[in-house]
Amino acid sequence: MTFAASRWRFFIASTISSLSIGIVIYCLTRWLDIPYGWAVFIVVIRAAFWALAIDIRNFDVNIDGRTLSGPTLIFSSQPVSIDLSDVEPEFVTERMGVFSVHDSTGKEVMAHYRYYLPEDRTILRGLIERLRRPRAEAAVG
Repeated sequence: MTFAASRWRFFIASTISSLSIGIVIYCLTRWLDIPYGWAVFIVVIRAAFWALAIDIRNFDVNIDGRTLSGPTLIFSSQPVSIDLSDVEPEFVTERMGVFSVHDSTGKEVMAHYRYYLPEDRTILRGLIERLRRPRAEAAVG
C-alpha cells in the first residue's frame, strides 16, 4: 500500500510552516529593513523552491507486509525502511501534524500528514494509533 505525497500539498505545508515562523519575518523586516510584503514574498518563494527542487516520490510512505518505508527527515532525499515488528510504542510519536516511527536500530520514518490526501491521512493516523498502543492491548483490541 502506497500513500503518495503531493507536490502541491508539500508546497502549501511548506508555505504555512514558513509563514508560521515569525522570527524569519521579524528578522527580514526589523533587522534587514525589508518591507513586510517583500519578506512574506521571500518566504513563499523559499517554499516554492523546496516544492520544486525535491523529489516528491521520496516523501511517499509505503507499507509492504511488515515493512514501513518513507522519508527520514522533512527535507531528506533518502527514504528508509523499518521493520514494524521492531517498533515499540515508545518509538512512535505524533506532534503538530508530524508523525515519527523508528525501530531499535534508530532508523526513522518521519512525515507530515498534510503531504497526503485526506483519505490517506485517515489510514496513516489509524496505523500510527495502532503502533502507539502496547502490543498486548493491540492484540486484544
